[in-house]
Amino acid sequence: MTRTRERRPAVNGAPSETSRHPGTDHGEFTAPGRLDAPDLLAEVGRLVAPAIVAGRRAHGGRLVGVGEPAWWDAADEVKLAGVLVLALAWCLHDPERAVRQRLRELSYDLSAATDWAAASRRPSHTTLETIRTEPGPVARPFDPVAARRWVETGSSRDGAA
Repeated sequence: MTRTRERRPAVNGAPSETSRHPGTDHGEFTAPGRLDAPDLLAEVGRLVAPAIVAGRRAHGGRLVGVGEPAWWDAADEVKLAGVLVLALAWCLHDPERAVRQRLRELSYDLSAATDWAAASRRPSHTTLETIRTEPGPVARPFDPVAARRWVETGSSRDGAA
């Protein structure tokens, strides 16, 4: 994949920026719009930082945790800052997303651990069961008279050994 730079248009009189496609400048490709895309996380951080700073200032330099008794009595911007901290933490580490990622990695590891071409040449379980139930080349019909003779004389042929 080639990395191309694209021009972002100027917004509100600010100079236009040149940036890479989201997620491509961090080693491996991350689809744009995914919550673990580094550019998306940076943008979310940029958006919530002013509100968190304003909430701290409004409450004397300390944020109140969501659900604490002081949170209920705080101003709306303090409440919003507390909620935004939780939202930012969720964007950084969503437990469900982490589990899905780990399961995906485990499935890749399991898949890579098997030589699938060699496995396709092995007989299936059904084929093995069928082979095991068929009489092989050594299988002979049981002859009770010959078995009795062998027990008595040590040979299954007619006559004494």
